[in-house]
Amino acid sequence: MKITAVGKYGRMLTRLGFFNCFLVREEDGFTLIDANLKGSEEDTLRATGDVPIRRILLTHAHVDHVGSVDALMAKVPGLELLASERSIPILQSPPDLSLRRGEVGPIRGGTPGIVSKLTRTVAEGDRVGSLLAIDTPGHIHGHQAFLDERDGTLYAGDEFGYLGKVTVTGFTPWWIPLKAFSNRDQARETAKKLLAYPVQRVACGHGKVSEGGRELIQGAIDRAKG
Repeated sequence: MKITAVGKYGRMLTRLGFFNCFLVREEDGFTLIDANLKGSEEDTLRATGDVPIRRILLTHAHVDHVGSVDALMAKVPGLELLASERSIPILQSPPDLSLRRGEVGPIRGGTPGIVSKLTRTVAEGDRVGSLLAIDTPGHIHGHQAFLDERDGTLYAGDEFGYLGKVTVTGFTPWWIPLKAFSNRDQARETAKKLLAYPVQRVACGHGKVSEGGRELIQGAIDRAKG
């Protein structure tokens, strides 16, 4: 697993060259944003050094973001698990993929569910340590991104991907599965919403971290056509 610094407080952990999760340093230890693929728990724990992981904060319920949740919850006593309320049924094992009133579906992508139960839910505007929760639907219902208000790092989950440039989910090349799982119109509107936040860099679930704020997001929106 490759480890890359992100801003002042983050570490990106990359598996198989394309699957990212993130450690964000807080006063009490690390917040782990997403849990990567199954079998990533030992590498994740080694990446923390002597600093404990205090909580896992999920952007969404797809398999490459929740794969090692249960293993980490079993290994780390007192570990918290947080996600949006909308993610709860999708995280169940087996998952409940039924839609709520007004939602567009179906829910696509690998959603294996997890055994672990959430410690608490996170709503838009909530703060988890230094991280501000932002509802970012489009890739999947219940998706959230998290803005580190100390240095402007947006941990975007799969709202964006990096493929040479930051790209809105749903507008990636045909051979990238982020396209198949998305409500493209909603993802594009979500990207417009993110222009209002003081973003300084974008850290995606797939690909490199990109430096830049409003102009970076606007560029992704401008390319989100068709």
